[in-house]
Amino acid sequence: MLSLDTQFASSIDHVSSTLAGWTVTEIYRRNPEYEARFGPTGPALWKGEIVNRLQYLAEAIAADRPEIFVNSVEWARAAFVARGFTTADIAGSLTALNETLQEEMPAAIADRCARVIKEGLKVAERPETVHDAKVLQSVFSHADVDGPRGRAYLTHLLERQQDKALDVLLESVKSGHSVAQVFETIIAPAMTEVGRLWHINEATVADEHYVTTATHNAIALLRTKLPRATPNGKRALATSVGGDLHDVGIRMVADLLESEGWQVECLGANMPTGDLVAHAVDEVGTPQFDLVALSASTGLAVRSMANAVSALREASANGHLAIMVGGGPFAMIPDLWQVVGADGCARCASEAVRVAEEISS
Repeated sequence: MLSLDTQFASSIDHVSSTLAGWTVTEIYRRNPEYEARFGPTGPALWKGEIVNRLQYLAEAIAADRPEIFVNSVEWARAAFVARGFTTADIAGSLTALNETLQEEMPAAIADRCARVIKEGLKVAERPETVHDAKVLQSVFSHADVDGPRGRAYLTHLLERQQDKALDVLLESVKSGHSVAQVFETIIAPAMTEVGRLWHINEATVADEHYVTTATHNAIALLRTKLPRATPNGKRALATSVGGDLHDVGIRMVADLLESEGWQVECLGANMPTGDLVAHAVDEVGTPQFDLVALSASTGLAVRSMANAVSALREASANGHLAIMVGGGPFAMIPDLWQVVGADGCARCASEAVRVAEEISS
């Protein structure tokens, strides 16, 4: 990442709460009916929304990839409409945010922000009749997904029938599908789908948490069904970066690597960079692993990913440490792995096995 871009992003971070407060004041000035429409909790709700949008804006500027912000607007738009807001509400909030930034931030930063927000407004201002397949269409309709089993797995979990959900996965394995295929065509789509359902107000936070917890149990069970290759003598460290609370994907990667003969340590979610580096590299700069696999599930973790990669590079002065990244932002933006300085990128768990072998040789 360019130093100037990260400086601009940090400047936004430092005053995001204040900027959000001023933006909400402007939103309510423009829309006096909001006071009655949203009630006494409205300003706090709007401030939370604007702070979130500023976080994505900072990530987009730091990486010089507007798509990070645009994607966040795309999903926020769906959430707004599903909860009784209008596209005019989100477009108006972005316009107010841009005007606040123009008035309060240095010209160079304000100009960068304006260019990114302009791209977001194109999404926000689309007519509500425009079909947005990414948000409105079920993941289970995609050609590379086992739709019937994926839908059955998720439905059972939403009905709190964990045993029946597990039976769906085990039946798939019994019918001849590999565990990797179950991971990628049933479990991963189900996790994406429950997130989509939350965005369109058809699932609750409790639903999402239950599905995630049950899926951890399912992955642990499927791990026992994996074949075990002869140890290849290589060690891998797998984790989600600091600030990222999702680890289903990286756990699947870890299990598949282990199945292929790697000795794997999976540290789960939200691994602070300092602790990651201290574990991956010894005090004289010698890497303790052949590979570090890092996951970032949302655009809000891109800078954390870049910082982790940079810190690992700086610490491992006495040997090569291969770094592989993956997660939602990297699937969305093909060259983002290069922006954060990684050696390779995997867009699914089985691809991770191939990439890991390539970059660690």
